[in-house]
Amino acid sequence: MNFNRMKLTSFNFSLFFALLLLPFMLTNDSIWIDEGDTAMYAMQPYFHSWWQYLRHDALADCQMPLSMFFAMISGRLLGTAEWQMRAINLLWGALAMVGMYRVGRRIQMPWLPLLLAIQPYFWFYMNEARPYALQIACGTGLLAAFVEFIFAKAAGQTWAWLLAGSVFFLFLTTMLAPVTVAAVVLAGAVIAVFNRWKPERKALFILLAGAVANLPAAIYYLSTLLRGTIEGAKLWHVDLKFFAYVLYEFTGMTGLGLPTEEIRVLARSPNIVAALAAHWWAFALPVFGFALLLAVILFGLRRPTRTPAGMKSGLLIILGLTAVVFVVGSLALQKPFWARHFAPVFPFYVVLLGMAMTGAAGSSRRLIRALPFLLCGLLLFSDMNLRFAPVWRKENYRAAAQFARKSLAENKSVWWLAARDCATYYHLQTAQTLPEPGRVFTPLAGFGKAEGLPLPDVIIYSKPDINDPNLAVQNIITQNHYVEAAVLKSFTIWTNAIGLK
Repeated sequence: MNFNRMKLTSFNFSLFFALLLLPFMLTNDSIWIDEGDTAMYAMQPYFHSWWQYLRHDALADCQMPLSMFFAMISGRLLGTAEWQMRAINLLWGALAMVGMYRVGRRIQMPWLPLLLAIQPYFWFYMNEARPYALQIACGTGLLAAFVEFIFAKAAGQTWAWLLAGSVFFLFLTTMLAPVTVAAVVLAGAVIAVFNRWKPERKALFILLAGAVANLPAAIYYLSTLLRGTIEGAKLWHVDLKFFAYVLYEFTGMTGLGLPTEEIRVLARSPNIVAALAAHWWAFALPVFGFALLLAVILFGLRRPTRTPAGMKSGLLIILGLTAVVFVVGSLALQKPFWARHFAPVFPFYVVLLGMAMTGAAGSSRRLIRALPFLLCGLLLFSDMNLRFAPVWRKENYRAAAQFARKSLAENKSVWWLAARDCATYYHLQTAQTLPEPGRVFTPLAGFGKAEGLPLPDVIIYSKPDINDPNLAVQNIITQNHYVEAAVLKSFTIWTNAIGLK
């Protein structure tokens, strides 16, 4: 019997089934508020118009230029329908799987691509017309470079080419790339010094040339900061409950509990303890899942692995340093770094989890051997909820826009308290200063003086913490006895006439 052939077949089957899952991760759901930003890039007809939009964009999307460029390219080649904008993620998902396949062959974990494929975090961002699937793909390149560095003991040049190339593309994908890159380089340096490895001069020259190649991107990002580019709305006060939510999403417990909108409401509750106690049942399964994950990691990582010395500690250093930078940065700046900002290091977490699962599965105790399989079952259950459960559908801008168009066609006035880019994507003309016939009025978030404006027939209202932070429109709704005409995902539609039809 040819055992080498059997091993290769196992690797190939793992990659094949992981790739087979990718198309099932995408949906044709309505775009949501963040995807509306991407849509503006996808709808640019030419490179020149795309470049001008990028140069004048005042939001953080301009700090993700490579992803926004591919949004424009895919918009021209595939179209700008909801699923078409997300379809480019199939390419990034496939590249991530190939990267995990390479790493899996190196560390003798044939099922590593499948382990990535069943992560709810991966499922969630594969179904987003946002840059995070691309960042995960770049992260697998960094991971492959790090693993090659460990196995080669810093010798040769392959790891240097992989690292330089992955860093180049990651730098073009996100302004936060230096955080991950610094963690990987520092972990590699610590391991090299500890083991007295000495990289070749050619490898160091490749890294230096790669660093020089990133200077234009660094200058560009500096220019975006100087022109006052801003991050999105700061919806959470950064404290322990915020970090708990980041861990909740990153580890894949998301699909086991409450949807994001309900968690946001709970997080803003003045008495968070009472609010959580009232919803204890919704957190029972996620808490069990996290306890199971923690048990797998604690029991599994204690056991020796077949990976080279330094691999486990290196992964822990990379994940730990990235977490420390984001936690300290969040607290110091009161700027939330969400779970999505960890996308480039997510492949490192998956490998560490794979090592823990291998260790736990090799235990002499039957109960511990069963833990990895139970965890995989819970992750798959979370995947299915994210994909099929109605509560996890995206914000229903599509239906809200249809309601607005119908109202405008009936010569009704409409206020649109929601994302303006999403209104544009769904073919609504907008007015920003004063209401105009045939257009939805999109007042600036937080406008406080509505006196003198004629009362609208319809108010399409979404996420008041973003679109109506001063509750000026909410007061109009309450004081003038508007009637709830429809409730959509993340929307309430109010009318001053009962039963608008």
